[in-house]
Formats: sequence, C-alpha cells, structure tokens
Amino acid sequence: MLIDVSMPIRKGSVFRLGTPPVEIVSRKFCHEYEGEYESVILSFSAHTATHVDLVYAEKLIHPEQMIGPGKLIDATRVSGGEILLADVENQIEVQNGDFVFFRTNWDRFVDTEKYYQHPEIAQDIVQWLISKKVNAVGIDALGLGRGRSHGEYDRLLIENDIFVIENLANLSAIHGKEFKVYCFPLKIERIDAVPARVVVEIDRDD
Repeated sequence: MLIDVSMPIRKGSVFRLGTPPVEIVSRKFCHEYEGEYESVILSFSAHTATHVDLVYAEKLIHPEQMIGPGKLIDATRVSGGEILLADVENQIEVQNGDFVFFRTNWDRFVDTEKYYQHPEIAQDIVQWLISKKVNAVGIDALGLGRGRSHGEYDRLLIENDIFVIENLANLSAIHGKEFKVYCFPLKIERIDAVPARVVVEIDRDD
C-alpha cells in the first residue's frame, strides 16, 4: 500500500517567512510558429511545501539515496517545544541508510500562524543521527530546528551526506514504524532546496 506524505503546493501559501506567496496563474502567450495558447505559470520559493533542503547549491542527491528503508519516530507528545533524545532514541532501531521521519502532526496547522511555531529536535539528536549514518531525516513541520538552529542543523547533516526533507504531511496515516520510502526531488541544477514528491510503502496488514 502506498501513502503520499507530500504536502500540496497551494496558491497563496507562504512557507519561508519573507518570501512571496505561491502564484499559480494561467497566462496567454503567442509565438510565430506556436500560435496563441494558454499555459499555467508557477512561481514560488524552492523551500515551498515538501522539499529536500540541500543548503549548498552544488550538492547532488544520488539516485541510490532516493529509495530506502524508513523509520518513524513519534514526537506528537511535544507541543511546539523541544524533542529530546530521551524521547526518541529507544522507540525503534535506527540503522545505517535509513530515512528517519519525525511525526509531530504539525502539518495540520499549515497556512496558519501556528505552523511557524513548530517543535524542534535537540542538537544531540542531530549528532545521534549522524552517528547512525542515516540516509535522510524528515519532519512534518517547517524544519528540524527553529531560528538559527534550522540552518545549523541542515548544514551539519548535509555535510555528513544526510539530506533533510521538510514539510512532510500525512505521517499519521503510517501504521507501524517501518516502511519503504520513495523520495523524488525535481532535477533542478544549482539550487539550495528542491521540491519533492515523497511516497511511503507499507504492508496492508500494518
């Protein structure tokens, strides 16, 4: 069974404060050979909705990093505060090459002011994930950290070849704590964040 854990890109949404809202407009164009036609034009920050945060524009995601085993960590008991290592490290065995997703259920606040006051993980969790040599870390919120820690965590992870997936959604539909992840970022060159479609596969019996 496949579950889409990507967040839709909606007209008017703002994810990164200070960036313009998403624009989705239909415009008319005319060309000497093509004639007159309409096409939908998209305009939004690369950090909109579900995306892979690469931090460095030259960083590449290799195809073998796009599919792999996933582990779910339940952090729903933390309401806008800090997720501690003691809250998560014994929930499930995290291994080399895993996608590790933190479920906060904060995606229910998207398009509201509360969405920006999301939970954040403690710095020792970042070090723990690095020590486990995971493949990727995802969260159903704006980021793993808030304020300066947001960028700091992203840099620490990507420098250890661990990419970060932000603004996941629908993680509550995953029953059980193990699954398979398919993450497909768009192929856009030299960009610090890439919009992505993320799907997880679970057993129907889960």
